[in-house]
Amino acid sequence: MGIKARSAMLAMGVVLAAAWVWLGWPADGASQPKSRPEATFEAAMAALAATSPGSPAEARAMERAIAAALRLAVPPAIPDAAVASAARARADGDSAGTKGDYLRAAEELGRAARAAPWVAEYQIGRGILLEKAEHDGEAATAFELYLKAKPNADDGASVLDLIAGLRQLKRKPAANADHKSLPREASSARLYRAGEVFRDCADCPDMVVVPAGRFVMGSQSGESGRFDTEGPQHPVSIRSFALGQYDVLEREFLVFLRATGYQPAPCDRVLGMVWRSPGGGLAAPPLGDSPRQPAVCLSWNDAKAYVAWLNGKLAPGASRVAASSGPYRLPSEAEWEYAARAGTSTARWWGEPIGAGNANCNGCGSFWDNRLIAESGSFGPNPFGLYDMLGNVWQWTADCWNETYVGAPADGGAWTEGDCHRRVIRGGSWSNIAVFVRSAARSKASVEGWDYSYDNYAGFRLARSLP
Repeated sequence: MGIKARSAMLAMGVVLAAAWVWLGWPADGASQPKSRPEATFEAAMAALAATSPGSPAEARAMERAIAAALRLAVPPAIPDAAVASAARARADGDSAGTKGDYLRAAEELGRAARAAPWVAEYQIGRGILLEKAEHDGEAATAFELYLKAKPNADDGASVLDLIAGLRQLKRKPAANADHKSLPREASSARLYRAGEVFRDCADCPDMVVVPAGRFVMGSQSGESGRFDTEGPQHPVSIRSFALGQYDVLEREFLVFLRATGYQPAPCDRVLGMVWRSPGGGLAAPPLGDSPRQPAVCLSWNDAKAYVAWLNGKLAPGASRVAASSGPYRLPSEAEWEYAARAGTSTARWWGEPIGAGNANCNGCGSFWDNRLIAESGSFGPNPFGLYDMLGNVWQWTADCWNETYVGAPADGGAWTEGDCHRRVIRGGSWSNIAVFVRSAARSKASVEGWDYSYDNYAGFRLARSLP
């Protein structure tokens, strides 16, 4: 039995053990009361994320493990056949090596979604379809299958737009095998259009051009859930800049660790939560491999180290000082709020109430609420085309912490005075209640990242200065 097969079987064992505990079956002959620990499903999926099937046999082992984990999460009324079909689609999608394998997995997903609409709502499908597509036409076909499975999907309009865009791209000459995000050379002569998505290099994240503008920063005194630290409101002018379309992904941060051997400090010393970076091109995340999830368990110092490395890639041979002053950086707090609002003045870009299915938090009405960090892009983008600005994981900004906005810059720049041992974090997380998931909500954490709770491990998204 190969290493991957053993890993898959071990993961299945962990999942089944979690199911044993959840169901309250007796252990060692003793009668145990029934219980359902909050961490049961999270632990199961973390175990699954640590494996990567590479053969049909390993995919089947993964399928059984996923089915066991899903059975814990979904309502009892969901038929076992639908759970098994969803698990098969996920396992086959993860192990797909050819276009045919991939499309068969997509078709299996369609059958599962028709039998149980929660499959589409969970967006197993979109995760597989986007991650496994190697060509634009193939991705468009798979997204059409997704809509066929759930014709009344809430995100149907955006998926149709995506299909149309992918079909259009397919008719253009291919300058690069990766049509989904073509690298573009950074140049002072380059013109950037608001809403444009670009990427500077193969290892660089996708960036969205945010238009220049002026907005009122902070919350109104009557806003539900408001904290005093969100005032006084004040006008701020913002120059056009670029912001990461998503938080920096786990897979993107792993490239940095494997290239440099940089070792982040533990984000939770009690639980041993730490990225593993022994050098020699090896690195692993703290909770198993989940490439499309945002990178978390990271301090402000870790984010700055990543920024310096990325700037160095764009200017090989640059000194550390030069790399630190390159085009990439953390966003200022003002830039972050401007981008999160995306031209709106309500508590959230989608309106005043939290609603349902707009974000991931404790009370956001999503599949992941208060249980799991969702994959990046699991919810629709805001009007600027940015994903996951609110909820899921806290995001670091460049600013030093100040208790109010008295004396704050009005030009959109970072506030570099105040308590600079603590920096501003924004956006709220998967475990926070809805009052923290507002465009104006703000909190603080030490630059080492040791003083925020287990539930709120932070990540970050990049900003980029434009000419």
